[in-house]
Amino acid sequence: MIKAAHPQLHLEVRESLRAQQSLAEIGLEDASLLDALSQFDLYGAWRIDLETGMVYWTRDVFEIHGMNFREGAVDLNRMISLYHPDDRELVMNCIEEAATRKTGFRYVLRLTTPDGHGKLVKCNGCFRINREGREEIYGTFSQFQERIRTVAVSS
Repeated sequence: MIKAAHPQLHLEVRESLRAQQSLAEIGLEDASLLDALSQFDLYGAWRIDLETGMVYWTRDVFEIHGMNFREGAVDLNRMISLYHPDDRELVMNCIEEAATRKTGFRYVLRLTTPDGHGKLVKCNGCFRINREGREEIYGTFSQFQERIRTVAVSS
């Protein structure tokens, strides 16, 4: 574990990745999982093309960032600028370390939406080489929720 400069910041770097899981093993597709995760809360997926620096978001990631959905890429620098000024370098470090070490990361950091509202967000990222042979990092993104006892039922 790496010591963080800020007393409330916990930074963890793991060298090894966990074994991959397959949704096909239980008869599900990738979209089914994202649908289940986002049934009650905003929960999206993202991808960074490391060659171009372009970032791609699902609808919920746009909404969490306080932005209207649009197709196409989001500029990496624009994305970083939405984080709290004290957290921007941490986001870049996570991306750079994952790309260099060919591994993953996770964080809970502060985001500021374009209308000035602050929120905590949780992000997980994982390095891979895609079908075209290009390096990218992909992952999940959600608004961080404090752990509380809660039950929700869909009708």
